[in-house]
Amino acid sequence: MKNINELPKSIYDRLEYIEFMLRFRGWVSRADLIERFGIGEAAATRDIRQYKELAKGNLKLNQSTKKYEIVENLFSPLFDLQISSVMSKLRTSKISDALGMSEFDGIMCPPRLSLPNVDFLSTITRAISNNKTLSMVYRSIKNGRSEKTIRPHAIFDNGVHWYLRAFDISKKEYRTYALTRIVKVDIDNNLEIDISMGGVNNDHQWNRMVTLELVPHPNATNVKYPKTVEHDFNMEEGSLIISVRATVAGYWLHHWSVDCTEDHSLQGYDYQLWLKNYPTLYDVESKCIAPGLSDYPFKENS
Repeated sequence: MKNINELPKSIYDRLEYIEFMLRFRGWVSRADLIERFGIGEAAATRDIRQYKELAKGNLKLNQSTKKYEIVENLFSPLFDLQISSVMSKLRTSKISDALGMSEFDGIMCPPRLSLPNVDFLSTITRAISNNKTLSMVYRSIKNGRSEKTIRPHAIFDNGVHWYLRAFDISKKEYRTYALTRIVKVDIDNNLEIDISMGGVNNDHQWNRMVTLELVPHPNATNVKYPKTVEHDFNMEEGSLIISVRATVAGYWLHHWSVDCTEDHSLQGYDYQLWLKNYPTLYDVESKCIAPGLSDYPFKENS
């Protein structure tokens, strides 16, 4: 029998959809495939037959409804679904509608309050892909409007803003910029620089990996039942170990509302996690935006 990974992508996608609907709705029909993929009834029948051959026992036909229903006590997934992929699918209107959940009554998530300009973003990604420099007009929270010449090498998301990591040519140092604070940006084809200057390999903060040990907040007024937090974050032996780039560590600790103080002194319901190995942030530039460390000096243009 052919391995599912050897199937043509079009068939693979349809069989994956069959299993997704079985797993998350409990049934699937030929009409689902016809509507979702624009195929004919005969093709939909073949797809369901092929899925049944590959995953015997996962579904059975309900003769009265003509729907193929999940056999819960025998079901064994054919496709290895990652939870991040599942959550992404559930947020799409077509999937939520197919599951009987409207856009507003189904899976809701907070809207982005700020999105980058698509033309700016495409200019930046072209520069990264082709090792080009950028001429940029930027508005900083701290310093206002300024003009910069930078060499970008990475983009990351902190859950609120998208950020650009780049080498500032004039200051000769690496900095981080919020994409939504860019006023104007163009590829500078006239500037010739040493190809080794400002490359990703020389960005120590970007290449340095930092291990974060997150535990339930020790303050009982923040967390009355630590075991709940351990279960909530799928901790093992009371802690959650995560490895992140130094550049993004402060941003993500802020996003997760992790108390980073040495004496776990931050109070409030928001602070359910504490950074147990707080010395790990030594010499991490982005630590200034980590909760409880906001007084640290920081070279940041965001």
